[in-house]
Amino acid sequence: MSGPQLPSDRAELFALGLKLLDKDYFIGQFCPEQGVDASDLFAKAEVFGGLMNGLKASGRFLFGMPVVSKPGPKVVIEEPDGNRREMIMFASNDYLGLSAHPEVHTAIREVVEDYGVGAGSSRVNVGYSGIHRSLEAKLAERWGQEAGLLFPTGYDAISSTIAALCGPHDRVLIDASSHSCIIDGAKRSGATVRMFRHNDSKRLEAQLKRARSKSEGAILVVVEGAYSMDGDIAPLDEFVPLVKKYGARLMVDEAHAIGVLGAHGHGAVEHFGLEAEVDLIGGTFSKSLGATGGFVVGDASVITYLNYLSSRIVFSAAFPPILAHGVSKAIDLMEADGGLRESLWANIRYFAQGFRELGLELPEVEVGAVPVRIHKDAVMVDFAADLYEAGIYAIPIVYPSVPHGRSMFRLAMQAGHTREHLDYALTVFDRLLKKYEIL
Repeated sequence: MSGPQLPSDRAELFALGLKLLDKDYFIGQFCPEQGVDASDLFAKAEVFGGLMNGLKASGRFLFGMPVVSKPGPKVVIEEPDGNRREMIMFASNDYLGLSAHPEVHTAIREVVEDYGVGAGSSRVNVGYSGIHRSLEAKLAERWGQEAGLLFPTGYDAISSTIAALCGPHDRVLIDASSHSCIIDGAKRSGATVRMFRHNDSKRLEAQLKRARSKSEGAILVVVEGAYSMDGDIAPLDEFVPLVKKYGARLMVDEAHAIGVLGAHGHGAVEHFGLEAEVDLIGGTFSKSLGATGGFVVGDASVITYLNYLSSRIVFSAAFPPILAHGVSKAIDLMEADGGLRESLWANIRYFAQGFRELGLELPEVEVGAVPVRIHKDAVMVDFAADLYEAGIYAIPIVYPSVPHGRSMFRLAMQAGHTREHLDYALTVFDRLLKKYEIL
């Protein structure tokens, strides 16, 4: 079976590749337009594979290239031809560098011989260990809640919690900039799902008022503590009173806020001092805490409910105990070493100011990544490739991830970035911003 004709223009090819990552578009529109045999289950995969191979061969598809060194502000990338290239990393969410911290590694080595690598079963079967229990208790205490629950991934923690708590008679209100895990959980719950304009308290209140007037069911509001693409944080001090006014519940996903915000790095809820007011707090260990897995903390009764009625808890193998022990040490380091967070924020402010001095308009950056908006969709492919050739690893974000005309680079910062790293990157961006006539 011959594949469809690929665009010869590299920018069009890249844009097509990203568009096809939308499964609904690919199967619902692209495949019928290309005459893909719907009776063959794998026909669409053959077409998709051909397109991806064409993208990789173009040298303009930077997604999924293997890192063959330990994580950090500089890494070694292995290219498709086997060549290895050292790069300054601006695409990793390891904000504090804890995934490579020697004390975290030591903690894991301390327990691996006694506990093995995997949990061996689901949490409700025999996959629950004393290490899990200890970490759950620590999370609940440090995040100001009664109890905690560990999930295999951060995505599962948010998505499965929403899906387990809400049902067809309920309403889930979510921010328009919500991560996929929030959207997925809300849809799977069967509840009525409504979005409100990003960080807009008035629109949230309008949705709350409408939801309360139209339904006797429960209302769950889900927001993120920090929005890494938008560069801002949720106005929880405005949201909490509204949620309480209309008898709803509030869940905050702290994925990008942990390690970045709050006196101890606990996130946006701590930043606003609202630990006693927010109903559920969730997050991931895969960013500032340098591992994988996720958690939810809240009232003990709610955590018990989730433990037995969350599909990801009941039907997935438990989070590995050795990683739980490593995460526990990472939390201790995050809380004790405020210098890591200070270094991260010094880098964020320095880098953001550097771009302003180049002539770009940047809002106040409140998260661990600097959003650099290019606004010219057509140049993004070659711009990203030029960055790569200069030794800077930054992923271009274009439609459909962002609307047309809002193409950008989300430059994730790390505490370990040096001024030399940042100055070099600014010099390269200065040259390319002029080359592509962005300023």
